[in-house]
Formats: sequence, C-alpha cells, structure tokens
Amino acid sequence: MAKKITIAVLIAIVLIGGGVWYYYSQLHHAKIEKILSRPGEFSGKTVTVEGDVTERTAFFGAVKFFKIRDKTGEIIVVTKGNAFPDVKSKVRVKGTVDQAFSMGDEKLVVFAAESIEEEGEKK
Repeated sequence: MAKKITIAVLIAIVLIGGGVWYYYSQLHHAKIEKILSRPGEFSGKTVTVEGDVTERTAFFGAVKFFKIRDKTGEIIVVTKGNAFPDVKSKVRVKGTVDQAFSMGDEKLVVFAAESIEEEGEKK
C-alpha cells in the first residue's frame, strides 16, 4: 500500500513540475543579448522577445522590419503580415531566429515574427 502511495506522489510531482515548467516557459521571454551572443542555440526555434520598438522600415509594403530593444540589446524583427508596431511602443513578439548572413566577423541575426502583441493587443 505504501509503495502505491509513493508511486502516486512521484507521478503527481512530475506532472505538476511539468505543468509549472510549461507555464513558466510560455510567460517569459528570451533576452536579446543571449540570442545575439549565441544565435546557433536559437536558430530555427520559436522564442519570444519583448522590448521597445526603436525603428521601422517597409520595402514596397511587401517586407516590413523593425528593431526591438530591451535592456540587453537590439534585434531586427521581420514581418510579412499587417502588424507593424509604432516606434516607441512596447511589444512582445513570438517568432523564430535566423542567422541571415555573415559579413566578415559580423553575423546578421534576424527574428522572423509569427505574432506581435503591442500594448495588450494581439496582431
């Protein structure tokens, strides 16, 4: 009887721990500095970044990009959708990291947006 209770408690701990980990990972975002310093770790993975929009540019309306800055750094976000946040707005962007190309020692790291939330609005 004690063995069944022990197994049940262990299963409950694993399930609760997994739930807490999932919840925690969905709420928190990656620091931009970490993405820029180790882009290979994030390449192709879906992550979330959060910060202030510092610049934005559009090329013929087809490709739009903007820069997000947090306390640790700044990254370029590319979006093909209608979402195009205003400069100085706070945003939370979910997307994938892509190492676009290298120029000498410099590597351009781009964040391809899947969803953009601006001040509580999902776009």
